[in-house]
Amino acid sequence: MDPRDTTPALARQRFLRGMWEIVDQHGPPNGQTHQVGEAAKERLLSQGAVPEDLRAFGRVVAFESLFAALHLLDDPGPGEPGWALVETSGGEPTGRRVQGLYEDLGPDR
Repeated sequence: MDPRDTTPALARQRFLRGMWEIVDQHGPPNGQTHQVGEAAKERLLSQGAVPEDLRAFGRVVAFESLFAALHLLDDPGPGEPGWALVETSGGEPTGRRVQGLYEDLGPDR
């Protein structure tokens, strides 16, 4: 598909689909993310997991998801529309794109 033929609604849908693919990499895509996650958290706590370990694991998952989302912004994949994060000043675009953020994202800060 020619990217110039992409409507804003279609581009938006494709971007969100890409974001959901990132979420789905970390669990079953069942449409019940919060319910299933809360139930899993309660089971783990009842079996002796400590909240600090769950938060540490959550941070790893969040980091991996953020890295993947930033990478998707720069490289949506062949044949897909692209997106751009642009810098603004006073609410107006400066004309400068912000790219490669995933390259500078380290697991620790």
